[in-house]
Amino acid sequence: MNLSPRLALWAALPLLTLVLLAVLMPFGWRSVGLLQSCLQGEACAWQELLSDDYYLRALWSTVWLAGVSSLVGMLIGMGAAVALAEIPRWRPAVSLLSSLGANFAGVPLALAMTLLFGAQGVIRGVFEAAGLQLPFDLYRNSGLLVAYVCFQAPLACLLLLAPVQLLEGGLMEAATTLGASPGFFWRRVGLPMLLPSLLEVGSLLFANAAAAYATPFALSGTAANVLAVRVAALVSGDIFAQPELSALLALLMFFMLVATIVATRILAARLRRGLA
Repeated sequence: MNLSPRLALWAALPLLTLVLLAVLMPFGWRSVGLLQSCLQGEACAWQELLSDDYYLRALWSTVWLAGVSSLVGMLIGMGAAVALAEIPRWRPAVSLLSSLGANFAGVPLALAMTLLFGAQGVIRGVFEAAGLQLPFDLYRNSGLLVAYVCFQAPLACLLLLAPVQLLEGGLMEAATTLGASPGFFWRRVGLPMLLPSLLEVGSLLFANAAAAYATPFALSGTAANVLAVRVAALVSGDIFAQPELSALLALLMFFMLVATIVATRILAARLRRGLA
């Protein structure tokens, strides 16, 4: 079905109105209040942010978790997508499992991780019975990284299926006919052509992990030192609420995610023009 631009705008109007009322207006209101308090010489959230490295560590933890989980997720997802291109009959089953895995986050994932790797977890018990220790602590950043990869890798697989299928169409057969090895094909043809898609998928995975709240909160509560948990804790207030600092951290997260997505889209567009 083809829609005119005006009809498409009217169709999207309810969603745009919901986003405006539920997200942009409260966000803008708190941001204006934050700016006014700083300009009027009152207690400015910037001063508290810069004077206490606790929140700066939360920013670094968020960037580290999002970046590393995105890279690991893309490596696993890319391998799965290439394997599915070679064995098409597995695609329906793996696509279904990947869809479930990509949405298996938050409290269900935290519960599953606790049952497997928690203090009384099954896998932890097996390791202890063998005299070994788990290579990560479930309630620290290393455990959060494992949890993030559990939903990042299936999502990467789903997003990379279409680009890999298009690449596998006839290029691999043509390269094989001309005597190119699989390694040479991926190094000189496959990866350069997939690089724009990899950049875009990486930015989406980064945003998906950086904004994750339910998974770290369900695993570690307010002890999880990531931006999403810190923003929520400052709003609800373990002792007292700090809405100005919460708005500042939300602004930092917003600009970080927007800058990442916009930069990768621009770079991917330039790479596609270079391949054309």
